[in-house]
Amino acid sequence: MIELVNWLNNNQGFAMSVLTLVYVVATIIIVIYNRKSIKELQNTREDESRPYIFAYLHKDPRDICFSLRIKNYGKTGAKIENIEIAPILKFANNKNVGEFLNNVILAPNQMLQFILLERNKETALKTYDVTISYYPTNNCKKLYEEKYSLITQYSAQMGYTDSNTSGLSEEENALKNIANYLDSIRNKI
Repeated sequence: MIELVNWLNNNQGFAMSVLTLVYVVATIIIVIYNRKSIKELQNTREDESRPYIFAYLHKDPRDICFSLRIKNYGKTGAKIENIEIAPILKFANNKNVGEFLNNVILAPNQMLQFILLERNKETALKTYDVTISYYPTNNCKKLYEEKYSLITQYSAQMGYTDSNTSGLSEEENALKNIANYLDSIRNKI
């Protein structure tokens, strides 16, 4: 034990340099892991607050047609760069929805709805491939692209739910349902 103490006293500079080297290496490792942690946190925060735009086919069982809905489910606005749906859906005036929606800005939770000019049975037979490209309104350099398929094979299984409110008379429920139906027509126009 005395020999070890004597050696450390004689080689104090060497021991301090080794301890300093260990300290520097440990500090570098800590900095690297902190940077990785910060980068992961930034990615998580970006994913949490970015826009998410999706298109889907909506079927009201009381209607004879589907409607195409495009909605921003994210927390920030988005500017649609391009939208493509194949095979092509039939809209009013033979317009392509992609032409209309290019450079349209959707606020968070905003939805656009388009009525299709083909019957439910025609639409339900097909699978539609959708590609949507969009930028967040706060960063025009970050392009997001969503690709997926709309499968309508189960659309015939959709039913109608009774929307009568308990506690209201038959006439009051009828008036409420008429008002809701008129609102849905107004939203489609």
